[in-house]
Amino acid sequence: MRFSIFVPTFKRPELLRRNLEALALQTRRPDEILISLRPDEDAKGVATVDAFRKANPDLAVVPVMLHEKGIVVAENALLEAATGDVACLLDDDAIPRPFWLENLARHYERDARIGGVAGPAINVLDGKSEEKRARFRNRVIFPGMILDQSTRHTERVCRVDHYRGANMSLRIDALRAQGGFESRLLGDCFRFELDACMGVAGQGYRLLFDPEVEADHHEAPRGGGNQERFVAATIRNNAANETFVFLKHYRSAPARWAHLAFAFLVGNFPCPGLAWAAGGSVLRIFWRNRNLLGVGALLPAWRGRLHGRRMHREMLAARGTVAR
Repeated sequence: MRFSIFVPTFKRPELLRRNLEALALQTRRPDEILISLRPDEDAKGVATVDAFRKANPDLAVVPVMLHEKGIVVAENALLEAATGDVACLLDDDAIPRPFWLENLARHYERDARIGGVAGPAINVLDGKSEEKRARFRNRVIFPGMILDQSTRHTERVCRVDHYRGANMSLRIDALRAQGGFESRLLGDCFRFELDACMGVAGQGYRLLFDPEVEADHHEAPRGGGNQERFVAATIRNNAANETFVFLKHYRSAPARWAHLAFAFLVGNFPCPGLAWAAGGSVLRIFWRNRNLLGVGALLPAWRGRLHGRRMHREMLAARGTVAR
């Protein structure tokens, strides 16, 4: 099998250089490394890739030039350019460890039913890898609860329901069969990975999480963007995207209505419903966490849920399907 590495990048040349150098040192050689670049705004990124190509002429490094913004735009351009069997997504600030690709590839080559493999995107704080054990698996619990331990090590290889794009892989034919990565998502395309994973799993494939598929994630600020992740507009976009993805993949009207009820009454950490908002306000008294939202996030999140439902209805209308 052939493995295509997807590296979207923007204005982080030093981290990109370290990412590419780590890929060059893999115990299993990547079949191709595709890097999305915006040359009109990121000349240093282009120079970094050019220098790496000259220093590693034996590696197939493919720059993919873009003139539009957005992570999904970048991932879809890389998907279109790829010639491999598996798309291995890495953030430019994620540094894969030497056995990363070898450990990832073995699952696909042993079992044709495997549609995705991911591993921990280990947080790096003050130059040190923060390795922690997972308390649970990456799960999607009907009708919309999302459990995420993507930065932690599980005890063993296990089946999961979703990944994070910092360190994940999916079969390219399955991605293309579902139309690529979802381009209708708002803002920074929060939950695009969830949509891709649910789409691949919906085709009958299994998704695995392997604690030995490791990458150190430095999670640097994204160049040129709004670094305030949890402003009202962002909460609204996150909630709209999350609800749209669930409504898209839930095929029955009762399942969709169940999700909407859950979304308004409970919700998830980044886009809370009533229960999470109230609980968050109480927890913030004792737990100083910038990601913990309170009742101030409730109205933007509810507006986002309604917008997500409109997005789903518009999708069905474009297909000529009646929404329920």
